[in-house]
Amino acid sequence: MPAKRERQKQLADLPKTARWVRSMDGQEIDTSGREWRLLSSSDGGRVVRINRNLLDGPLCCPTLSRRATHVTELYLIDRMRRRKAMTVEHDFDTIRRFDQWLDANVSKARRGRFEWRHLNEKIARAFLNHGIKNTANKGNDFSRLRTFYRWGYAHHFEGFDLQTLLTLRSLRAIGNAKGHHVRFRHSTKGPLSTDERLFLSNACAQGKGSDRDRVLVLLHLELGLNPNSTARLKNRDFKSFTANNIETYQLDIPRVKKRTSKRQTKRRNISIRLGDLIKRLQSDELRPEDPLFYWLRTGSPEDAITHAMKRFVREAKIHSPRTQHLLNLTPRRCRTTLATQMGEDGASRFHIAEVLDHTDLQNVNVYTETVSSISDAVAKATDDRMGPLVDRFLGRVVDSLPPLQRSQPIPMNTPHISLPILNTGGVGGCGRDAAKDGLCDLYPPLSCYLCPFFAALRDGPHSEILRSLETYVELNQALTDPRILRQLTDVILAVRSVLKKVGTPSLESSTI
Repeated sequence: MPAKRERQKQLADLPKTARWVRSMDGQEIDTSGREWRLLSSSDGGRVVRINRNLLDGPLCCPTLSRRATHVTELYLIDRMRRRKAMTVEHDFDTIRRFDQWLDANVSKARRGRFEWRHLNEKIARAFLNHGIKNTANKGNDFSRLRTFYRWGYAHHFEGFDLQTLLTLRSLRAIGNAKGHHVRFRHSTKGPLSTDERLFLSNACAQGKGSDRDRVLVLLHLELGLNPNSTARLKNRDFKSFTANNIETYQLDIPRVKKRTSKRQTKRRNISIRLGDLIKRLQSDELRPEDPLFYWLRTGSPEDAITHAMKRFVREAKIHSPRTQHLLNLTPRRCRTTLATQMGEDGASRFHIAEVLDHTDLQNVNVYTETVSSISDAVAKATDDRMGPLVDRFLGRVVDSLPPLQRSQPIPMNTPHISLPILNTGGVGGCGRDAAKDGLCDLYPPLSCYLCPFFAALRDGPHSEILRSLETYVELNQALTDPRILRQLTDVILAVRSVLKKVGTPSLESSTI
């Protein structure tokens, strides 16, 4: 009883924690227990857990005093009313890491528990240096701690003074490095290489893996979504339209990291292949407000998405030419791959930010600033031994055109690029069925070599195309947009593959 009265005396000037809290997005959160639970978004996503036992539970050795912990709980409750669940989780993790750091570095030389009045410039600098040198978050923990202290001073709690706040504001946190995996093309965490994208595309086209895993891979490859958006998709977000006997599809993608309490979506087009697969997987028993991907476990659907991608890679046996191991596929890599590919294709920063749903440009510069200085060495240094792995010709070689391809011959002329081609005969036919596969958005005949619907005639003028392309690339290295040259390089590799299949020796070139 004396100990209980002493604790009550310590907290006498502080408000009590509320039993129920309404979050900024309308969630009713029970804060009476030792663990507070809320969804990352009110319409779904993973469960965020604020476990108070990690600060002063019976199985831990807390460094913060009971008063300091109570002030922290008041702060987290206030943040739940004003910020998204992920922000509250980051704030809680920061205080917890600060508590652990105090236990290892400060509290052993101090008698008694740590109070917020003990925070001074020496401790603040030491914690900041620890974050910069030893953590991936760099100075982010210090920045959040400073925000917490400013909140305590604004609420006039005892132990929070103006001079300490001014000292904290004078210290600068550098923050975590952004975009270095993209900038230096990290082999397992950076954007996928051209060959890795090709392997994934082929595996999806061949129907490898389960439908449930494949639909998640296709979705992230096409749209580069944040997994939180994928987990929050509802049945009503899937739209289908029919025009001229062709069915097309769209998705209303839930937006993330927007400081608003209302659910916002952005409509995006998706491919017919992805739309057909989603439609096939939809259950008639589900309501419009039920999750579109209903099989994802409710507690941690974002982790389930990552596990599905890794399972797809494992079942499809997709190995990375760069690491010689199974491809490390994650939603994050799909997102950076889409943005990097857009940068290589000449998209502006504004367009990339729009596709990634960023409200500013601070995180998209990396996708455009490295385009001219970094190339995919593996994709360009293809030798004969790697040929079977990185074959860019996706079609097939035929002696004569089947009926469908015969009705859609591909001409030899290239009006979009002035190639010195003399032979004007056809190179093959197109097997795309517009009613089933949608309209073609390529530029024949060059891009046809990279299309799985292409049927290349065995006696077509492929050697003339190769010779003309190599001559064009060699003469226009300094005059043509590097993006165009990269695309032509892929076509050259595909044409060489066709010549190998038909038994015609290709011409050696110094441009590849």
